[in-house]
Amino acid sequence: MAKIIQLSDLHLCPEGERVVGFDPAARLDTVLDAIRREHGDAELCLISGDLTDRGDEASYLRLRDRLADFPVPVCLMLGNHDRRDAFRRVFPAAHDDGGGFVQAAVDLGGQRVVFLDTLDEVFPSAGRLCAERLAWLDTTLAAAPETPTLVALHHPAFDLGMEYFRFMLLADGEALEALLDRHPQVVHLAFGHVHVPVFGRRRGRSFSAARGTCHPMLPPFTGLAADYVDRPPSYELILFEGETVILHHIQIKPDEEPVAREVADLDGGPGTLSIFRNA
Repeated sequence: MAKIIQLSDLHLCPEGERVVGFDPAARLDTVLDAIRREHGDAELCLISGDLTDRGDEASYLRLRDRLADFPVPVCLMLGNHDRRDAFRRVFPAAHDDGGGFVQAAVDLGGQRVVFLDTLDEVFPSAGRLCAERLAWLDTTLAAAPETPTLVALHHPAFDLGMEYFRFMLLADGEALEALLDRHPQVVHLAFGHVHVPVFGRRRGRSFSAARGTCHPMLPPFTGLAADYVDRPPSYELILFEGETVILHHIQIKPDEEPVAREVADLDGGPGTLSIFRNA
């Protein structure tokens, strides 16, 4: 199985600043350290947008420094908090579709990952896939019609049942879904943007939304207010082979230690249990 890491919504800011009370860099460092320890063998790391909080060059430089020795190949994506010019100045070698958009296809053996650029700098809260980007996607998918494909983008293409985000989705969501319907090799969509973990199935494809590393929120099902909560930063581990997609949502708490360990028997029995302390 291909092992893919998804990070999202880093919201890095200049040193000394915070985002709604959180230190985005410290939270990202916690996640990157855990991935180095546990999943340095992953084939790909998707960072699905909102790399920075304000799209400033200083924050992109902080990200570049943190990824300098990262063992997993990284695909950087843009979200509504990002800005292309500042991003390109710091990451001039980042993926480019030939038209200036940060999107590409990556082959992983018998699987494929296609990631999209949904940034609309005119109306940045919502996302957009213009005719040019949709045409690129159509051509890219048509080039490998038999290869199981995961498509990643920052903005969800449809309502996820949270009123707060209803006006911050992908403006071309229906056009995207209609395009994907013509390419049945697309088995999964991976989003960011919503700061809560969401999983489901729609139009024959599974989908997931990553909570992100910076500031998690309570699911804003009703109303236009969002409450942020102090929970550990998180990342997604995606195992992908053929039409099988297995996703693990992983929270990282640096001082979290096991209170017990159970070694399973090969016959499915209860195994051996060691208790280190009473929780």
